[in-house]
Amino acid sequence: MFSFFFYLFGAVLVLASLAVILARNPLYNVLSLVVVIFSLSSLFMLLEAFFVGIILLLVYAGAVLVFFLFVAMCLKLNSETPTTIRKNRIRLLGWCAGAAFLSELIFIIKSFLMTQTMGPSSIRGAIEIIGKILFTEYLLPFELTSLLLLIAVIGIVSLAKGAFKTDGNESGDAKNMAGNR
Repeated sequence: MFSFFFYLFGAVLVLASLAVILARNPLYNVLSLVVVIFSLSSLFMLLEAFFVGIILLLVYAGAVLVFFLFVAMCLKLNSETPTTIRKNRIRLLGWCAGAAFLSELIFIIKSFLMTQTMGPSSIRGAIEIIGKILFTEYLLPFELTSLLLLIAVIGIVSLAKGAFKTDGNESGDAKNMAGNR
């Protein structure tokens, strides 16, 4: 039964990841990313890393993706047809990124095969151990991540304020209409 759910969530994860990359509408990209995060969290739960799975759901699906969705809905993104030169540049960039990801995949597979000879890890999802490691060895990356999230919130608020601003004529008309009542 474990294998069935593992492969099910793995297949959903891969298909939703492809939808994030291939969808043309930014709203569909963000919604597909929500499915990716949910599937990844489910895989962590199946692997008995409950803390990581719940934190992934709460932080990413609950907060960061809501901000992405808000920005994608506030920005009026018009689809433009790219020129031939721009298409070629995008293709070249895509091939370079694909080659980089392929080399990363080969590196990950090699390191995975090397770790198979090691014994099992003593860290098995215990919250106390994760907290101790997080606040001792990885304190700087943890704090930098929180700073990055704070900068993202400030950026989203400034984008939202800019999206809801109106020029002077519209606000003046609204004032005149309110004054005539």
